[in-house]
Formats: sequence, C-alpha cells, structure tokens
Amino acid sequence: MSNVRSLCHGYVLTGGRSSRMGQDKALLPFGDEPLGVWVAQRVRQVCIDVSLVGDAEKYAAWGFPVIEDVIPEQGPLGGIHAALAHSVARFTLVVGCDMPYLSPDFLRLLLRIAQESDADAVVPGSEEVEYEPLCAVYARSCLAPIEEALRGGQRKIKDVYRRLRLRAVPRAEWKPYDPEGRLFQNLNTPEDYEQARRGLLLRVPEPRA
Repeated sequence: MSNVRSLCHGYVLTGGRSSRMGQDKALLPFGDEPLGVWVAQRVRQVCIDVSLVGDAEKYAAWGFPVIEDVIPEQGPLGGIHAALAHSVARFTLVVGCDMPYLSPDFLRLLLRIAQESDADAVVPGSEEVEYEPLCAVYARSCLAPIEEALRGGQRKIKDVYRRLRLRAVPRAEWKPYDPEGRLFQNLNTPEDYEQARRGLLLRVPEPRA
C-alpha cells in the first residue's frame, strides 16, 4: 500500500454563518491557538499539504495556504468544490473547522478505505446522521458533478451524493475511534465550545512536530 499521507491534500472549511455561536468559530481561542488552527494541525498529521478554505485576508496569518470559494455563497458544497478545484492530489480530505474531536487515526482510516476502494467519496454515516460530508474523502472524479450541481443552482450535498459512487463508513467501522461518543460533534453553540475547551485539551495530546 502506498503512503496515504502523500496521496492526499487536506482542507479545513472555515466558512459558515456561525449564527448560533454568535462569532466566527474558526477564530475561537482553543488552548494557545484558534480553533481553525487546532483542527488544521491534526489534519496535517494525515496529509502532507493542508489548506484552509475561507477568507484569505482573515486567515492568512495562520501559516496555512488559504483559498476562497470558486463559486461564492454556495454553503458547504461550495467549500468542497473549492477544495477539489484546487487540489491536485489523488484524494481530497475535507474537514469542518468546528470538529475538534476528530482524531488523526480516524482520518487515516478514511484515507486507507479510499485507497482500497473505487469510490468517488468515502463518507462516514450513522443512525442519527445519514452522512458526515464535512469529514470525508473525495476523489477527483467528484469535481465535475459537484460543479454541475452548483452551476445548476443545487446546493444540497445529499442530492449531489446520488450522482456519486459512495463508500459509506458505518458506525461499526468508526466506533473504535470514538471512545467518548463525540467524534462528529460540532461546536455550534457557546455551551458546546466551553465544554470542549474545558475538557478536550486535558485529554488530547498535542500533535507531533
């Protein structure tokens, strides 16, 4: 098996309205760094190249390349499209900036599955949420159907998934990477943020240099 780390480009989506949080989630302090950097550093353990998708002026000082949406104001699907349009790697790993409970080992699992399958996208799912599109691996073959959907005014990710060959990752496969039952938990509210800030930093080691 090839080194999956060299086959992927990781992207952290920093956009979103953050209406329930009341402020930009990516900028929230998380330990000694912004939340967006915290997540990007974990993705960097899995992919050699890591970029942010968002406002280049706002996030340029973080030390990661920043790209902006090719087709603006299209929500998460627009962010996925921007990542795929920019990436030249075999696989594109897309992660939301508000998912600090994701572990590098779990992200490596997704990439191994992608390498071993012929799917267009490798997407975790569960009984509660059918798919987790902002924690998924996309092949280059996804770019054309996603762009076609956006040009046609279609912004729902699940509708686009019907055009792709999906490899769903069910609970039985990802459960070993989720000992606390929070793997896909988003920080949507100030309460979510405070809970994560108080608890997670005490348990998760800092990423290796």
